[in-house]
Amino acid sequence: MSARNLRGSDNTTKLTIALIWPIDTRVSLVGRILTGIQKYIASQNNNEIKLLVETFSNEHGITQVKGLKTSNLFNGAIIANTTEKDEELLNNFIPDIPIVLFNRFSSVYSVIHAKNYEAGKEVAEHFIKNKHQKVIILVPDVSSQALESGLAGITERFDGEQSTSIKYLKRYCSYTEQGGYESIQSLLSEKYIPTAIICLSDHVALGALSALNDEGITVPDDCEIIGFDNQEFSKFTNPKLSTVNLPVEDMAYNAGEMLVKKIVNPYSSIDIDTFDLSIIHRGTTKPIEK
Repeated sequence: MSARNLRGSDNTTKLTIALIWPIDTRVSLVGRILTGIQKYIASQNNNEIKLLVETFSNEHGITQVKGLKTSNLFNGAIIANTTEKDEELLNNFIPDIPIVLFNRFSSVYSVIHAKNYEAGKEVAEHFIKNKHQKVIILVPDVSSQALESGLAGITERFDGEQSTSIKYLKRYCSYTEQGGYESIQSLLSEKYIPTAIICLSDHVALGALSALNDEGITVPDDCEIIGFDNQEFSKFTNPKLSTVNLPVEDMAYNAGEMLVKKIVNPYSSIDIDTFDLSIIHRGTTKPIEK
C-alpha cells in the first residue's frame, strides 16, 4: 500500500490500520481499546478506514508481526502492551510504517500515555492520610511501563513519608482474579492481616476482595482496597470497587487520530498526548480521616 494509493477515485482517503497486541492475560483491555478506535473511525466521514487486530506471542516477540517490515499489509499501527525486549527492538529497528505506542513513553515514536506515576502517588496519599500501617501492594507479573510507573509513584510516596510508621509489602502475582485471591489467601494464612491493599489491576483487586470476604474481613472497615483501570465489573462487586480510572476508550480514540495524522504526513513531528488519571472512590475505601 504505497502513499499514492491512499486516495480513492471518489476522493476519500482509504486506509488500513492495525492494533498490535501480545497474547497475554490483559485481553480485557482489548475490547475497550477497539471501542475507542472504532469511535474515531466512525467519526471520519471523509475517510474509509479498516481496522485489523494483529497478535503475537511473547515467546517470539513483536518481530513476528510481518506488517511492521512491509507496507503491503496495513498503513500504520497502534502498538500496546509490549515487553521491554519488544520496546528495545522497536527503538533499534525503524518499521516501514508509522506507529503509535499506547500507554507508554518513547523518544522515538508518537505516544499516548497516562499519568500513572502521579496516580500512584495520589493512591499512596489516601492511605497515608487514613493512617494505615500494614499495606499490601499486589503487582501483576507482566512487563508494563504503565504498571511500573504506577508502582514507582506508590512506593516513592510511601518511602518519603516521615510522619507515620507506615509499612508496605510488595507481592507479585498473575494478572488474574486467581492471582489476587491466592496472594491474599497466602498472607492471611501466615497471620498477616493487612489494613489496606493496593492492586495495580482491577482483576487482581477482584480476587483480593473475594479472599477478604471469604475470611470474614470487613471491607472497608477492617481493610481498604483499591484497584487500577476502572474495568466495567468494578461497579458491580460487593462492595463496589474503588479504582483508578484509566480512560482507555478516550486514549484509544486519540491514538487512532494521531496514527492517521502520521500516515497522511509521515514527516510530521513526534506527538505526545498525556491523560490525567483520577481515583473513583466507591465502597472499598473510606473517606479521609479528619
